[in-house]
Amino acid sequence: MHLLQLFTVLVVGTSLACAVISQASSSETNTCSVVACGMPGLPGRDGRDGAKGEKGDQGVGLKGQQGSPGKAGPPGPMGIQGPSGEKGLKGETAAIDPVQNQVTALENKLLALQTEFNKYKNVVLLQGLTVGQKTFFSTRHHDTFNNGRALCAKAEAAMAGPKNAAENAALHELTKRDSKYAFLAITDTQTEGKFVYANGAPLSYTNWNEGEPNDGNRAEDCATILAENGRWNDLNCDHKSLIICEL
Repeated sequence: MHLLQLFTVLVVGTSLACAVISQASSSETNTCSVVACGMPGLPGRDGRDGAKGEKGDQGVGLKGQQGSPGKAGPPGPMGIQGPSGEKGLKGETAAIDPVQNQVTALENKLLALQTEFNKYKNVVLLQGLTVGQKTFFSTRHHDTFNNGRALCAKAEAAMAGPKNAAENAALHELTKRDSKYAFLAITDTQTEGKFVYANGAPLSYTNWNEGEPNDGNRAEDCATILAENGRWNDLNCDHKSLIICEL
C-alpha cells in the first residue's frame, strides 16, 4: 500500500515537471507523456499460460536401496477347488511266484518247528538220560501199559524198550527216581510165553530176574524193570506202573 502511494506521487511529480519543461522550450512539442519522459508505467496484466513444453530427459542418479518388506497382510479367502485331473494309467502288477511263496512259507514253518523241538528237547535232556542216539525220560506218571504207550506217542515218542545193557542201566536209573518198577515196551500178547518188543520185533537183549517170566495163570503179559536191581519181571498189563518214554 505504501509503495503504491509512493509510486503515485512520483508519477504526479514527473507529470508536473514535464509540463514546466514544455512551456519553457518552444522547440519542443507541447505534450509530454510518461513514456516519453522515461518513467516506467504501471505493471501490466499477467499473460496467458504458454503451451506445455516437451518432456525433458530423465535425470541420471544412483538407485536407492530397497526398503525392508512390510508386514504380511491377512490371508485371502480360499479359492475355488479346481477340477479333478484325469485318472492315471494302472500300474503294472509285480510278478509273484506262487511256488516261491509256498517254499518261503514252508521254510518259516520248518524253522518255527525246529525251534519248538529244540526247546522241548532241552527240557527232556535236563530231565532224562541219553545213551547213544536215544534219550530216555520219565513221565512221572503211572498208568496201564496201553495208556502208557498212548501217552508216549502223544509226545511223539515211544515207550522205552532197552536194546542193550547201557540202555537198561539208564532205565534202571530213571525207575529208581520215581517208582519201584516201570513198564518196558516188551509183551507176549501175540504169542503166549514169547516176549517181543511192542512193535513185533524180536528181543535183542534180555535181563530177566531169576525165575522170570513166570506168568502162570495171572495173565502177566507185560514186562517191567525193577528199581531194586534193574532186572525184569512180567506183570499184568492193566496194572499201573511208571511210564518211561524214549526219543
